[in-house]
Amino acid sequence: MLPPYDRAGIYDIHITGRLDKSCVDRLGGLTIVSIEENDEGNPPVTVLKGCLPDQAALLGVLTTLYNRHYPLLLVRYLSPG
Repeated sequence: MLPPYDRAGIYDIHITGRLDKSCVDRLGGLTIVSIEENDEGNPPVTVLKGCLPDQAALLGVLTTLYNRHYPLLLVRYLSPG
């Protein structure tokens, strides 16, 4: 069964780079779960996780990340919120 687009859900988002602290308040309540450093010269991966009220809020988060030039690696729906 697909997650409903108009209901809350818990999401896991991975981006390339270290998230700018000024951006955190625009992420709809998602929190930085971890920052995975890489010894091979690749940029770090920041992992965000949390509950968003609907997929419109998810789109807002993704737009914020896009506008700030953070490449997306993964967006995953985990469970209902």
